[in-house]
Amino acid sequence: MIPLHILTGFLGTGKTSLLARLLADPGGERIAVLVNEAGELALDAHLVEAVDEDVLALPSGCVCCVMRADLHRALARVLAREPTRIVLETTGLADPAPILHGLATDPRLAGSVRVAGVVATADASRLEELLATQPEVARQLELADRVALTKGDLVPERLAGARACLARAAPGCAVREVLHGAVQRDWLLGEAPLERLRDVGTARTWLHHHAADAPDFRAHALTWDAPVRLEALTLWLRLVTQLDGPRLLRVKALVESADDGHVHVLQSAQHAVSPPRRLARPPRGFRGAQVVVIERDLAPAATRALLASLRDALGARPIERAR
Repeated sequence: MIPLHILTGFLGTGKTSLLARLLADPGGERIAVLVNEAGELALDAHLVEAVDEDVLALPSGCVCCVMRADLHRALARVLAREPTRIVLETTGLADPAPILHGLATDPRLAGSVRVAGVVATADASRLEELLATQPEVARQLELADRVALTKGDLVPERLAGARACLARAAPGCAVREVLHGAVQRDWLLGEAPLERLRDVGTARTWLHHHAADAPDFRAHALTWDAPVRLEALTLWLRLVTQLDGPRLLRVKALVESADDGHVHVLQSAQHAVSPPRRLARPPRGFRGAQVVVIERDLAPAATRALLASLRDALGARPIERAR
């Protein structure tokens, strides 16, 4: 059976960066990636050739499939490409329990894949805050067998506190710091202890599957068909994250710059805004801008004002797509 690894973690904690490093050097393996997205733009810097509507080839020889349908159908798509292992990246707002439950109980999958481990990313700079305010974080950590502690090199003074939080939130988990984006492939794709998987994959998964609350976040996706002033969009992002940071869970944008003609990634996670990053390999044929905003508990009037200000920053009224 093909080993399947689940990569989970809250919005902005470094899942995609970790996965990108892994796929840049897959160690000779043909890795299939399932991206279970919720309004996020995933792995845009690394997609170079569309195989069909949902499956994409990556430079390393790996493949990526956006999980638009049910888990069984998505797995069937990547299994047809004969990978040596599969990595499933959950959305940042996911409770991994229903996925684990589906893998454990679907007889169609039982003979094809086996869960080899669950890795959660945890942001050292805001772990305590996220555990206190975002219920998904505790569930993601509880179901993990390993935790990749990210961004500790940016806030070394918070590492001890973050490890203490993990000792309480994820007892028994192996914890490893991810410094400067480096990933240790053997650790990331190692096999979880059998007793840990048995515990996570049965009773706790079943309990969480039936107790989980319905998602209460909202995703808004906007597109714009002409180059954008990157400086104006960056200023907009810094302003709105200062105003609505706790409720503005994630903003991620692909932007064709009107200044230099290159495509850049612009993103934030609550109050934290990353500097624009130029893509070495932009998606083929990309033009204009795509912006995804994920918010929770933002009042309707505030949401309308937020999206109106985004349209102003883009320079005109873009096409809005419902999610």
